[in-house]
Amino acid sequence: MNYKNIKESGVLILIYLTFLFIGPSLLFFLKIPILRINGILYFFVACLFYYFLDTKIRKNKWKKIEFFKTAGIVIGVIALSLLLSCFLFDRSSDGNTYHKDAIGVFKEGWNPVYESSEDFIKKRDDDSSQLTTYSIWADHYAKANWVIAANLYSLTGNIESAKAMNILSLYVLFLFTLSVFDKKWGIKKSLIFATIVCINPITASQLYTFYNDFLVCVYLFLTILLLICLDKKETKETWIYYCLTFLLLSNLKFNGLGYLLVFSFFFMCRKLYVAWKKKNFYPVLIKLVSIFLPLLIGSILIIGYPTYVKNTLDHKTPFFPLYGEGKQDIMTLQQPKKFQSMAPIQKLFYSTFSKTNNLRENDNLDLKVPFTVFKSEIIPATSYDLRISGFGIFFSGILCVSIVILFIYYKEYKKDTRLLFTIGITTLLLLVMNESWWARYTPHFYLFIIASIYILFEYGKNKKKLLSGIYFLLIIANTLLPLLGNSYYVLSNSLKIHRELKKLKNQEIILDVRGYHGTIYNLKDYGISYQLKEGTTGNTFYYGMVDYQVISDEK
Repeated sequence: MNYKNIKESGVLILIYLTFLFIGPSLLFFLKIPILRINGILYFFVACLFYYFLDTKIRKNKWKKIEFFKTAGIVIGVIALSLLLSCFLFDRSSDGNTYHKDAIGVFKEGWNPVYESSEDFIKKRDDDSSQLTTYSIWADHYAKANWVIAANLYSLTGNIESAKAMNILSLYVLFLFTLSVFDKKWGIKKSLIFATIVCINPITASQLYTFYNDFLVCVYLFLTILLLICLDKKETKETWIYYCLTFLLLSNLKFNGLGYLLVFSFFFMCRKLYVAWKKKNFYPVLIKLVSIFLPLLIGSILIIGYPTYVKNTLDHKTPFFPLYGEGKQDIMTLQQPKKFQSMAPIQKLFYSTFSKTNNLRENDNLDLKVPFTVFKSEIIPATSYDLRISGFGIFFSGILCVSIVILFIYYKEYKKDTRLLFTIGITTLLLLVMNESWWARYTPHFYLFIIASIYILFEYGKNKKKLLSGIYFLLIIANTLLPLLGNSYYVLSNSLKIHRELKKLKNQEIILDVRGYHGTIYNLKDYGISYQLKEGTTGNTFYYGMVDYQVISDEK
């Protein structure tokens, strides 16, 4: 086993996760639901794909040995990810409502091509009135993360294990980033850079949840990295990795599809412009069309059929229920009242330079001097969906420093047009989007920080080492607060939840889920029978989300 095996394991896991999504999604058309064997079956399919992707493996017996070593690493990483995820319970509101709802019904046989989740739940449960509140999201939102999660859930029988897709995706991004930069900077700087790319306030706060903003952030950063690599030097392998990432990101979330198309469009326009200058425009155009046309058809019209096509057929827009007749307004009540009268750029400014705050109804937006910290900010800074100053308590100051770095080193990196291009697209998105103020919806905002670190490593060699070191420490501290805060809170409560579930195992309870429908799958996993009844009081468990009464002892 060597360093190359570890780097290649990231490629194999990317292939595995993609196949865990596209394989079952295609089988839905044949009325084949998610099967328990899928987690193992698609691992072997991914290994075969990886085997034939690298022609050297088939021709060299030593390469074949390395292939099995890589597969062994992947099995170990998957197993550890599943074990850790099984132990830690998702504490998020969305995670325990519509995310677990969707994952659970997928695992139990729901086929989104032919029926709604609401109809499936009604057939499954006689008393379904409490369990279909969030079916609108499961039916109409993009489904890649749920399909992957349901396959992992089917494999282990524990719905919490499905959060392993977060750890695995982070592992993929880390190794891809490391592979791109280790030859340029050496292993030490590359490790630092890859860590900053992967562990940011969004991923740190949502690591133990089913929130798909985590995955959008990871796969958007991976997409941008691959686009930069393709702009520099095209290879067959890089195009394949990009296509796999495209299939995932386009079906993770509506904004993920938007970001994917915007960054890809501008980078492809740049490629066509270079080809035009070199008088090679039409061959390049034909090549790009031959890649993107099947990719768009496959990802949106075929694999994305249960979302984009059905939404369009039934509601005249692919992005229902966020748009179209009968749309759901999910933003107005989630923002401070003052934001309702502000322009998008004003919201972005106040959400970036105000004290950390997560009270959506709070009308007080308190601006603060960058790098200052107030006691009232500490607890909100550990939230998994922080609204005001959502990139962390030090982010406003770190952002100012990153902008200063962009100006100071401009003369040295101005010929690095890929960097300028990425920053330009990011700035454009921030300015035109109406809801750029909420950090978890705008992961690309963090690219300013990543770009500044890249500039310091690439162009700031041996210059102002002390100041650069302080800057790195502030970035780390800004990310450690949500990471450590969430880790402590989730770990301490997970120990308690395990004890509570074991105590209730094989018992029957009356249950009021209070809207947190996803928790019923935790009960099912532990063999706890339940009757749903609104207004039940007595005991609470699972972060205080659920009320219950025991109505019988061991069955």
